[in-house]
Amino acid sequence: MSVDDRLLSAQTEKNPDNQTESSFDRAGSLRESQRGLVENEPESEDLRSQVMSKRKERLLKMKGKFSQAEKALSAGTSKLLQAAWRNIFITFGFSFLYVYVHLFLKQIFGKRFFADLGSEWRDRPGLTIAERERMGVSLKIIESFGVGAVSILIFIVLIFSFAIPALIIEVLSNPLRVGVILLKTFWSWIKGT
Repeated sequence: MSVDDRLLSAQTEKNPDNQTESSFDRAGSLRESQRGLVENEPESEDLRSQVMSKRKERLLKMKGKFSQAEKALSAGTSKLLQAAWRNIFITFGFSFLYVYVHLFLKQIFGKRFFADLGSEWRDRPGLTIAERERMGVSLKIIESFGVGAVSILIFIVLIFSFAIPALIIEVLSNPLRVGVILLKTFWSWIKGT
């Protein structure tokens, strides 16, 4: 018999139950007995999976705390947005351009740096994002409607501001043609009544 055969046969031995057991099985049963596992209890996780599950739990806990307690860094941009709203009439609507810039940058950089519409009025340093949004929810719809209304108003004002000088230039360059057009329009209006 060769040395290899003798080593293999020495590794396996007969159990009292007439089953062959390898050295791996014996080492596993020794580890189980050292851990204090009972045969009826389910086998617990190995050390690596326990460590990984603890890490995952810690990361989830920290992520949850971080997302809940994430400080909003939007106090400065909120002040700029408030100033844009307050100075619309003084600047003839040009400060309203910042509202558009604010909304655009909020889409790029997120809610941490740029507050939602309505939230900027109650934003102050030290607030979390959740607190800021909760406090500004009542003004969100009103301010969104205000952005739409002011946008339409600025569009109409721009059309009129370009139409009046264009009309003056047309009257000065072709006074006879404008007079004929006005006379025809006036005559059709009288004829229609």
